Amino acid sequence: MVTITKNGTAYLPLHYGKPPELLYRKIVRLTGQICELISETYGTKELIWRMADPVWFHSLSLVTGFDWNSSGTTTTTLHALKEYSNSKDLDFFVAGGKGVHMKEKSGDISTRSELFATEKIPERIRKETDLAAKIDENLLQDTYDLYIHSVVLDYKGNYSVIQQGLNYEEKMARRYHWSSKHIMEKMEESRMGIRTDLLSDNCLDLSSPLSRKSRDSMLKAIKEKPKVSNENQRTLDYYSDEKVLNLAIKVPWKNLEKIYEFEPSNFDDLLFIPGAGKSTIRALCYIAEVITGEKPSYEDPVRYSYALGGKDGIPKPVNYDDYDRSIEFFGNLLRQGGMQAMEREKILKRLSRERVNSGSSYTVKS
Repeated sequence: MVTITKNGTAYLPLHYGKPPELLYRKIVRLTGQICELISETYGTKELIWRMADPVWFHSLSLVTGFDWNSSGTTTTTLHALKEYSNSKDLDFFVAGGKGVHMKEKSGDISTRSELFATEKIPERIRKETDLAAKIDENLLQDTYDLYIHSVVLDYKGNYSVIQQGLNYEEKMARRYHWSSKHIMEKMEESRMGIRTDLLSDNCLDLSSPLSRKSRDSMLKAIKEKPKVSNENQRTLDYYSDEKVLNLAIKVPWKNLEKIYEFEPSNFDDLLFIPGAGKSTIRALCYIAEVITGEKPSYEDPVRYSYALGGKDGIPKPVNYDDYDRSIEFFGNLLRQGGMQAMEREKILKRLSRERVNSGSSYTVKS
């Protein structure tokens, strides 16, 4: 069974545009340095686990000064980290991206296939991260369509999936986080937290533990191959013992027939059947509910830090002098080749407790 766990979701207003080039170049350096420092001090596994936390990930984007709540925080942070990791020989990298770059995930992984601990790891990661996308796109039908699919991974098989969906009508984005750290007994999620300003009133969540019986009933319905009629008039079959559904609504009948013929043994197989998209999964769920009476969850799975300012001046304008000092500090810390991880950790802990007055700085001598 797949070993990925969904950690949480963040909701962000849809904003257009991009950061100024000067600011973006600094974001690349500081984002990369922070992540590289975490990787060297605590290990790449810890970095990847943190990237799966929606609150921590958002804090990272706030620290680097892009914006405080826009959808672009996801794009900018991931793109910056991908650019930084591609320019250096690190133990981690970023695959995939936004829009057409989503399809680059497999190529990004394949180009580094010889660096993985075993030859089976790349294909396993591709399959499992594809499944995470299928779940957020087709099982969690929350009115958001995926347009970002990125994976932060190392060469030992640890990874986090960060993907984002868009609701065109509400002009809102929703970010989803997955981690390979925990083992899923079934296709269910174990979230660390969700942040949002908007709840979906039209949500079908087949990834929820509350939908476990519903998922089982869908597989049973497929095995029984119920005869389906979309005519308004009842037939003689209606009065027999054979199960017949009489639906006068638009249903992807051909896709349902393909699923019946395929006879998937588990939900993983069902999601990867060609044509098993949102409408087909929803129709199959409704059919199974009519047959077995098992209802899915219709609850939106939602529950409800600037360091250097933000590009819109919230909560304050970006202070480029402070930004340069921060880059210098982390750069010097990384260049201390002989410094043990424990020493770095002590410095970072002292820094987190330090009350820095305006204009002062905390430095590490190179």
